[in-house]
Amino acid sequence: MLYFDNLSGAKEDEYLRDGITEDIITDLSKLRDLKPRSRASVLAFRDKPVTPGEVGRKLGASSVLTGSVRRLGNRIRINTQLIDARTDYPLWSERYDRELQDIFDVQAEIAHSIAEAMRVTLSPQERQALAIRPTDNLQAYDVFLRGRSYARRQSRIDLEVAMQMFEHAVALDSSFGLAHAGIAATAAQYFYFCDRSQRWIERAKEATTVASRLAPGAPEVLVAQAWLAQGEKRFDEAEADVRAAVRMNPDVESGYYLLTRVLFLAGKYHQLMEISEQALAHGAEDYRVWIPIRNACRALGREQQARILVQREIQIFARQVERVPEDARARVLLATDYAFLGRVEEARRELQLALTLRPNDGILLYDAACALCMLGQKVEAIQALKNALDAGFRPHTGWARQDPDLALLHGDPQFEEMFPQEAGE
Repeated sequence: MLYFDNLSGAKEDEYLRDGITEDIITDLSKLRDLKPRSRASVLAFRDKPVTPGEVGRKLGASSVLTGSVRRLGNRIRINTQLIDARTDYPLWSERYDRELQDIFDVQAEIAHSIAEAMRVTLSPQERQALAIRPTDNLQAYDVFLRGRSYARRQSRIDLEVAMQMFEHAVALDSSFGLAHAGIAATAAQYFYFCDRSQRWIERAKEATTVASRLAPGAPEVLVAQAWLAQGEKRFDEAEADVRAAVRMNPDVESGYYLLTRVLFLAGKYHQLMEISEQALAHGAEDYRVWIPIRNACRALGREQQARILVQREIQIFARQVERVPEDARARVLLATDYAFLGRVEEARRELQLALTLRPNDGILLYDAACALCMLGQKVEAIQALKNALDAGFRPHTGWARQDPDLALLHGDPQFEEMFPQEAGE
């Protein structure tokens, strides 16, 4: 299916459009006789003037679901059409004009209708799976989706906003297990990227315990556990949890990104590259998944393959900054890619824009150091790393020492002082 069009005219409603589309894809993936394309495979067509026939030919799909979403206060209007990709003939169409609180029923109805149009008989277990709601509180679900969109950017302020959103969701519905898992994952990431205060680990553990009770065995809970294990350097446990999560739901939020991170940290570069295309196929909006894959590729000395990856990455990052100009993380990653390919002026432009947007953000300053290394600016890269540490950024030493983007600094006395060799890294 294609991402639905956002007819509200409000950019701030795009997270809702994206969330509805992604949830329907997830629902369809629960049906064993349907083979929906991953979110990442249809992402390139979002907001593009393409026909179902073109999409079907490019993706090898027999049918294409198209639609639109319009939010009108507390009401939502969804128009959907299932199109035969070979003939452009509509197999089924429907319009839903409902209260926003009915959105889960609408999503389930769409999945049922598609199954009927494709002559697929649902088992009792599949019908039960489609009936499951993450929460009965639509306001909680709304802020949860907002939090998820912020968490993907991973800068300090974005993680802080994501945490506020997830906690607001829990305040609205204390039984919302996925929101508790969002708190746990965000707290663990905040500990890793921004502030090594033990209170963040304790917050992650507390939220993980609650999420496990409310949504036992849910892939989102396993991912939260894996973020916590990664932060505490329990890499084998993190890998086991996140592998279990993506087996249950390959599109689970940050699943493949975290799996590739853990494999890179553990030095399992070959294993990482073996799952790279699968990870990219399910990364969808989470553009961070490209980072450990490219790093592992370069760590293995596959420079030509890395160049091809970077060219693909540029399209992803450029599309993101076009949609969300304030996404400084995407801009600094784009700057690193431009620098890697020798596109110096473009690299400097994106780097300057990123640092103007978030001048004191630790993770952005670390990424800026990577870009500066690519530009051959060693002194400036060292200073950027010092500023990153001063801003609270605390990556595992092993990541920085393995990061091929920082190869210019490896062995430098100042770098070694900042990132000394540690046992178990």
